Amino acid sequence: MTNPTSRTPRRSHIKSRNGCATCKRRHLRCDETLPQCQNCTKYNCRCPYQDILENEQRDLTPKRPNLLWTLEIEADIRSWQQTGRPPFPSLHLFPAIPFEHCSLEDLRLIHHVASISSAFCTHDSNSFTIWVRHVPLFLKIGATYSFVMHSLLALSGSHLAWLTGCPLTANIAFKHRGIALKGLYGAIGSFLRENSDAVLAASLLLLWQATEWRDWTRLMHGTSSIIDAMQPWKNESQFEDFIVEKSTFSTAPPSPDACFNYSKQADLDALQLASAQLRRVEAYLVEKKEGTEAISQLITFVQRLQMLSPSDTTTQRFDMLDPLRTWLLWVPVMYMRRPQIPLPAFVVLAYYYTVALIVEPLFPEIGAAYFGSLSLNAIEEIVKRLFSVDVPRNSRVDLNIALSLIAYPMDMAYKFRIRMGLVQLERVTTFPHSFTLTSCMPNLGKSIS
Repeated sequence: MTNPTSRTPRRSHIKSRNGCATCKRRHLRCDETLPQCQNCTKYNCRCPYQDILENEQRDLTPKRPNLLWTLEIEADIRSWQQTGRPPFPSLHLFPAIPFEHCSLEDLRLIHHVASISSAFCTHDSNSFTIWVRHVPLFLKIGATYSFVMHSLLALSGSHLAWLTGCPLTANIAFKHRGIALKGLYGAIGSFLRENSDAVLAASLLLLWQATEWRDWTRLMHGTSSIIDAMQPWKNESQFEDFIVEKSTFSTAPPSPDACFNYSKQADLDALQLASAQLRRVEAYLVEKKEGTEAISQLITFVQRLQMLSPSDTTTQRFDMLDPLRTWLLWVPVMYMRRPQIPLPAFVVLAYYYTVALIVEPLFPEIGAAYFGSLSLNAIEEIVKRLFSVDVPRNSRVDLNIALSLIAYPMDMAYKFRIRMGLVQLERVTTFPHSFTLTSCMPNLGKSIS
């Protein structure tokens, strides 16, 4: 006989201890789905979870731009404001920068690029980068032409944004680029011999920073036209080195939706050879107990290029190149700002610049040759430095290994000069000390076999 007081056992269930406030108020079981639980979706009401997520995101968003302030930098700028004497007198800035018209934020951006330039001058490393050696000239011209100064402030902001990953810092760079572009277009409308260096300076600075295909191609075409116009007085220009053969620039950029023909097999084979050489460098860094992140990302980049498709549009190919263009601007600064530059740093940078030379034939329509030409000088300067290094006898093995790895960038630079019809420099054909790489580093040979 059934006990009349007995009850059917309650079916077990999972309790919702973190349910949204609406479900708790209605005594409903919340499924805790973010950002909108199913009950709130069913009854067409805003779920309190969304407020929680927004608050969390708001907490993660920086309150102010990260400009890497330090007490030393604050003191430098305070002294500049009080005395009128800018930091880094070694740059010999004249005419003086009108600091009284600059905000504290702008002075920080000027200080950032000036400090990099000063450090590179002190260490005699200016020639190992694309842009640092020109900072004093940009500052000199920017003291007179505000649109040039805004172009340089944008470059400084872009570098700080790359270092910090701060979106507010990137917004500062974006703001200065907009002001610079407006001023540049106005100066182009009244282009004269007297302001031609300023127009070219801003064009170059903004061209280096362009991340969108349409912006880049307009600046590329404009820079080419400016260089053509400056040919009659190119020897008087402060940018004589930049006024190069017209073939370096794309004079008729294709449509952003245009497709490309199949790449030459020789160019694709060059990528495979580059991958093999990069693996040797990676093994060398492992052997030397150096970080491999920089060379590993370059290997991945080259491997992706090997999957190029003829159906890729101009915009898609430009986007493929964007990581390399960014690295060429910022990675050398990261490596070369140290007082004592280790041999592996020279090797890694030489290979970054060499990849720029190798990919040029794959992207002729979008002017990859432009960065290739700028990379050429950096490679040759790195080679000169390594061949001039005076090391103790017990360190010659390390130097010889670095020179062996530099042989490939040397060869690519030589071939690039031939392809571009540039004047040939005297080619170094022998190393100061004969050796074999595997005899110096047996484990390296095993790593790359």
